[in-house]
Amino acid sequence: MSVARPNGTKIVLPRSGPDEFWQLIHDHFAGDDARKWKYLAMLALRENAGWPLDRIGNVFGHPKGHVTRCLARIKQELREGFDAAPEFLDLDSEMDWELDSYHDSSSPEEAVNEAATSAAA
Repeated sequence: MSVARPNGTKIVLPRSGPDEFWQLIHDHFAGDDARKWKYLAMLALRENAGWPLDRIGNVFGHPKGHVTRCLARIKQELREGFDAAPEFLDLDSEMDWELDSYHDSSSPEEAVNEAATSAAA
């Protein structure tokens, strides 16, 4: 698999393992920027390991809201730094849309009533 930088430079992603992947991230994105590496670590804990925001905050000494802002910032920086296929560009809103499609109700009470009605049927 490969990605293209906004200037058109093609970067081939490795198939061999995470070490080469992280070396490419170093060479083409984060370099020696400690903030980017910190945010990438937060992103890896959230996306790859499924850690809750408050636990990530505990590790890095930040409140949950700050972790949320850090994750949004690093995702945006990654999107700006690399071109990707359209289906990968807006995963956050796509996931929100999928979740919203399951909630037809305008209020939590209606959702509970609908669930109880459908369970009784």
